[in-house]
Amino acid sequence: SALAHDLARINLRGWSVDDEERHPGMRCVAAAIFNEFGEPIGGVSVSGPTVRVTPERLAEIGPLVRDAAAEVTRMIGGVRAG
Repeated sequence: SALAHDLARINLRGWSVDDEERHPGMRCVAAAIFNEFGEPIGGVSVSGPTVRVTPERLAEIGPLVRDAAAEVTRMIGGVRAG
């Protein structure tokens, strides 16, 4: 299914995108923060207007958001699921 494909891609790269799905004209990049059991307990996200958060910028922003969430996960003694 399309959902299973999207979830596998998100899990592989470590971040997700909300591309105007919630609010027209806005994009959001997010990554999960995990506890010591690998369970998601929070997240880090960056949102902005689509004119500034372009598809090209997603390739820059996504890894930064993922790395920030990974750092918080480490700081609280968590581990990434999978």
